[in-house]
Amino acid sequence: MRLRSWQWWAISLYNIETMPATAQELVSQAVESCQKENYDDALNLAREALEVDPRYGDAYSVLGICFAKKGQPEQAAEAFKKAIQSTPYNASAYYNLAYFYYENGNFTDAMTMAQEAVRTDPKHKRAIQLIKVLEDKLHVEVAPYTTSLGDQRGSAYQYKPEGTEEKELSWNDIPPLEAQEKPEGKKQ
Repeated sequence: MRLRSWQWWAISLYNIETMPATAQELVSQAVESCQKENYDDALNLAREALEVDPRYGDAYSVLGICFAKKGQPEQAAEAFKKAIQSTPYNASAYYNLAYFYYENGNFTDAMTMAQEAVRTDPKHKRAIQLIKVLEDKLHVEVAPYTTSLGDQRGSAYQYKPEGTEEKELSWNDIPPLEAQEKPEGKKQ
């Protein structure tokens, strides 16, 4: 059984309590519309949320998901990047861009963003699973990832021998859409 592809996207609602109630409500409604595949309504609601709070990263994530589902990759990439700029400590923002790159065949950039998601939250299950799939696609093994600046010396990649079997991304391996908890010690 294949899950709906929106379930692969991650909407991190961990900072809801710090947002104005109307922005929170608008994004929640946008997520519901997105899940019902009513992307135009979700886009409008997310834009309204951004009018209330222009730094609300989850609203940008909803925009990115909707643009991606509507086949507008340039707008989707821009929205995902704005989500990262708005909430740089939100692993789900990096993961969404990673998954977007993966879906569009840009595996190298997908690996980079998935690693950033893991750097931000070392327990981000979807990012870890995406890295495993990308390792097979790119025929590399990623060394334990510590920082984006590379605290560890030497190459981060070890190339796999030819003939290594590739895994296809399994939709059943990933849990459905759920809110991310705020990592302790991180500020928005």
